[in-house]
Amino acid sequence: MKQSLRATARLFLAACFCCVLAFYAGLGRAEHARPIDKPIKLAVFDLELDDFSAGGPLAGESAEETARLRRVTALARERLAKSGLFELVDTSASDNESLKAHWLRKCNGCEADIARALGADMSFVGFFRKISVMEQNLEFRIRDARTGEFLNVSQTDYRGETDESWSRAIVWLIRHALVEPELARRAQKPGP
Repeated sequence: MKQSLRATARLFLAACFCCVLAFYAGLGRAEHARPIDKPIKLAVFDLELDDFSAGGPLAGESAEETARLRRVTALARERLAKSGLFELVDTSASDNESLKAHWLRKCNGCEADIARALGADMSFVGFFRKISVMEQNLEFRIRDARTGEFLNVSQTDYRGETDESWSRAIVWLIRHALVEPELARRAQKPGP
């Protein structure tokens, strides 16, 4: 009787082991059979400053703010490129006046037309809205370059007007409102 139980237990364990191996082998095949999405051609325009602070609109953008915008724009492009989701399109080739004047946030969707002319699938416009030195907001808008339709509009509040606060805001927003949701969507996408 004991030998019969031992033999049954061994047979059961061997069957379980084979099922586990088959399950993991099937997962590997299914994972490799799924097509990997191509990177999206994205026109990432220079980040802009929308200053609503007392005296800000009259004073204009300071040299320090202009330099900070350049640094944070470079950081945003770096993070978007490193995500593997996007192929960045060079936006410096455009001679559009709204682009040169850093006025894309208020051009009623003209960025989609500019992006399409540059060969991009989507446009990315981001801007820091300054209410005061302490109260600020970051927003980005992504549009389909063919239709002009919004695909993603995300924003976050942050405190302080420093390189660190602006950098943290852009990194956080890109990661949590764009990259991670898109990676999750792609992971759930059913295979062929």
